[in-house]
Amino acid sequence: MIEQVGSFLLGKVRDLLFGVAMQEIGYMWNCEENVKKLKNEVKNLKVLRGKIQQKITIANLNGDKLSYGVKDWVKEADTTISSADKFLEQEANAKIGLCSNWTTFYHYGKGSAEMTPPLVQLQERGVPYENHVFFETLPPRQLDVFQTKNLEDLVTQYSALNDIIAALEDDNIQIIGIHGLGGVGKTTLAKEVAAREKKTNLLFDDVAFTSVSPIVNAEKIQKDLEIARKRIMKGDKILIIIDDVWERLDLEELCIPIDHANCRILLTSRNEDVCEKMNVQCKICVNSLSIDEAWILFKRVVGERVETNADFKRVAKEVVKECGGLPLLIQAVGNALKNKRIDSWESALSRLKKAAPSDIDPDIRKAFAHLKLSYDYLESEEAKSCFLLCSLFPEDDDISLEDLICYGWGLGKFDDPDSIEVARAKVRIAVDVLTSSGLLLNGTYDGCTKMHDIVRDVALLIASQDNNNFLVEAGKGLKEWLPTQNSLERYTGISLAHNRISKLPDYKVNVPHLEIFLVSRNWDLSMISDEFIGCMKKVNVLDVSRTKISWLPQSFQLLTKLRTLNLEHNQFFHDISILGEMTELEILILNETGIKEIPKEIDRLVNLRRLEVCKCKNMTHVAPGVISAFWRLEELCIDLWWMSQGVDGCIAEVMKLSKLTYLNIKVKTLDLIPEGAFNVSSENLKGFRIQIGHSKQGNEVKRSDRCLVISSKHLVIPLLKWLNKLREVSRLHIFLRESLNLNNIMPTLDDEHFNKLKHIDLFYCPNVSCLVDNGTRCDGEVWNAEEKLFQELEHLKLMYLKSLGVLWKCPDEYISLTNLVTLSISRCSKLERVFTVSVAQGLVHLKEMHISWCRSLVEVIGGGGDDESGNVIIFPSLAKINFHRLSSLKSFCSGSFRIQYPSLVKVYMFKCERMDIWGSGIHETPRLKRLDGDCDVPLDGPNSINEAVAKVLWHSQSHMCKMEQEDEAKEDDNDQREDNDDDVRMELVDAINDMGTFTN
Repeated sequence: MIEQVGSFLLGKVRDLLFGVAMQEIGYMWNCEENVKKLKNEVKNLKVLRGKIQQKITIANLNGDKLSYGVKDWVKEADTTISSADKFLEQEANAKIGLCSNWTTFYHYGKGSAEMTPPLVQLQERGVPYENHVFFETLPPRQLDVFQTKNLEDLVTQYSALNDIIAALEDDNIQIIGIHGLGGVGKTTLAKEVAAREKKTNLLFDDVAFTSVSPIVNAEKIQKDLEIARKRIMKGDKILIIIDDVWERLDLEELCIPIDHANCRILLTSRNEDVCEKMNVQCKICVNSLSIDEAWILFKRVVGERVETNADFKRVAKEVVKECGGLPLLIQAVGNALKNKRIDSWESALSRLKKAAPSDIDPDIRKAFAHLKLSYDYLESEEAKSCFLLCSLFPEDDDISLEDLICYGWGLGKFDDPDSIEVARAKVRIAVDVLTSSGLLLNGTYDGCTKMHDIVRDVALLIASQDNNNFLVEAGKGLKEWLPTQNSLERYTGISLAHNRISKLPDYKVNVPHLEIFLVSRNWDLSMISDEFIGCMKKVNVLDVSRTKISWLPQSFQLLTKLRTLNLEHNQFFHDISILGEMTELEILILNETGIKEIPKEIDRLVNLRRLEVCKCKNMTHVAPGVISAFWRLEELCIDLWWMSQGVDGCIAEVMKLSKLTYLNIKVKTLDLIPEGAFNVSSENLKGFRIQIGHSKQGNEVKRSDRCLVISSKHLVIPLLKWLNKLREVSRLHIFLRESLNLNNIMPTLDDEHFNKLKHIDLFYCPNVSCLVDNGTRCDGEVWNAEEKLFQELEHLKLMYLKSLGVLWKCPDEYISLTNLVTLSISRCSKLERVFTVSVAQGLVHLKEMHISWCRSLVEVIGGGGDDESGNVIIFPSLAKINFHRLSSLKSFCSGSFRIQYPSLVKVYMFKCERMDIWGSGIHETPRLKRLDGDCDVPLDGPNSINEAVAKVLWHSQSHMCKMEQEDEAKEDDNDQREDNDDDVRMELVDAINDMGTFTN
């Protein structure tokens, strides 16, 4: 027996050694072939790397944000190419000197064989970056516009504004500093300058804005100014506003290109010394308003009755004096009193004359009484609650209204509303009231608000006097937080948000009254101890989002009063079984966590009203019966993308949730969805986002919108078949990607739903020849539109539609684009014209037009003759036009029309070599100062766009050398090859996506 085993093993070893030997010998025999393969793959990788780098360059010029991972891929490609080139160079030199050396053949044969597969794999990983639109445009930054009318009457403010503008007009001044008391209006003036400049573009191409605050967050500032920096390096003239500077900033460390002549800085600070330290070349002091100016502003807030009623006027004059000429206080007090009776005014005056508490900061002592009065006069309890909750956020932070909803709901601040949607409405109304009262500011982005730093300080004081004692250490750069055992005894709220805390107490702390604890955005925090959690038995709201915690301690079971829990973006957190004990939980947010399943234990959370489980890439299982157990659920966001089994069961359970008002669901493929699955009662469902397949589109939709995102090669189920209960939709978004059996979208949506489309996005649908065909309909009947189509459409985006010849194949009288706001068309190689004249005349709301890489496009607007020369076309809202690589474009409009562009401020033309005229008619562009693109050409007058286009053409032709012409020809050939290979490459992308999904 032993001999047999030995013989067997000896045979296996012999076979193994023989196989290894043959493989090693093969390296020598196949050296030349292996090296040749390596050279080809290096060449292919270089080509792919070049294409992706070209897209990155264009994105940087346009101020776009690159998708995650592309920079790392380019860096890895560079390293790999460099190593391979070095290896091949050594191989070539070695063959010259040692052509008969078998060791050399072995070394380079084996080396090339081992280096080739990683090159191929790297190319495969890069294909999605080449083929897909991988740039995400950063959302526009919204600036507070100074809303005061007749600014000229406020001489102090108007004079300071004129001084700022005069300094900006002086090219010898690069840094301007505005200084003055808190609440005097420095930020308001800076934003007024920004708003005026954004409207006119007289001095600058654009304006960028960032806030600093006492604790400098360099990362935030760099992010705020990222696009501005790119555009400055490109050559655009940009004004950078740096608000609320408390100490000297090193502009170079913040990556602000101060050495560039086209970069100008406008900063605001309370301290004149800070302006000195920042080496400002022009200091402008904003003084308090005079008593007469204060009276003018006060009257604008409260109305004219203070002039007509003698009693009101007497008291009002005294109230204005108490405001000390500070616009912040004047507006806050005025808004508080404007609808009150005379006795309330007299009471308010008495309160304002009383001295503020002596133990508070002198900088806010004056503001305290005025802002406390404004707070006390708020009639809405929700507004008061939201005001105090806003003080828990870091200074100058953009405060998400959704956070206010979650926190307020958990704390029971909404007077027992019927639903979360009702609470959301209450928060929006409360924020509007606070904004109109001067207690809050408009946020940088939609869905956000802000709080002035002085107002925030007062809010914290009010909270401490209003039985809402808050300890707020948010945004202070803390690395650890280790309070003594009894130092927190009186607090109801603690906020440690947005710090660098890595350590919390691992001992017991006395917090008997704590209701809300916020420790979000502490990325280094990896643990919350059993002892510390066990002390929070009364906590209602817990936000530990954006940390590194990987588990919850057993004492978490003691938090029986917890109603809101946010664990978002904790990628190391895997198991939520312990949450089954939190039976009072009503809001649970688990987005971007590392959870692997929604386990059976969670079915005890029968009080859940809102559940979010999106972008959890490890989640492959949802226990049956769990979703349907949440019978009170009103809002559900769930990502089933990584599930290959049980999807139909989950969807069936979701559809049984009778109280559901909002649904956001993502599924990998269409065939995983059972017929009739989305048979939801439209009576309850107010908004949805249903996504089938991989896509980034549609992420920007609001909760009130109804959005379909479908990325599928074959649309085997007509959408209406499983959306027949949603026929009453008011505004519909539809995103279709990579569909091969789609000629137009009419069979998918009938004419009734065309009239409710708000957003159409078609991407990589190679057989789409038009959006709508006159002869097709989903039920097989001949289509005859009774109403005009697209009449609610606001956004139209068409990309990589290589068969698209026209936008519609039906009479123009059936088409209405009167609500279209943005148009983006790219890589539609057969499209020759965008709009007919009759349709173009209805584009009254169009603001932006972007067209690129459409090689057959001859004109944007056409179809009219000279006999219509008397017609006038007006684009009242069109502000930006971008034409990029339109090699056949001859003109914007071919007819002899008179076209007016009263809002047009930006035209960008790049590589439009055949465009020698904008249009043969009259084109009035009163606000357009120049054409950008191939070269910067100023306009000589409001009707000189044709002359400017001719100059651009001359510049392009006179500066294009033979090599550039050859490069252009090569690019056209490459484009043609890319179009021919679309189908093959999309199959490869799908395969790679499937591989990634399987791996995850």
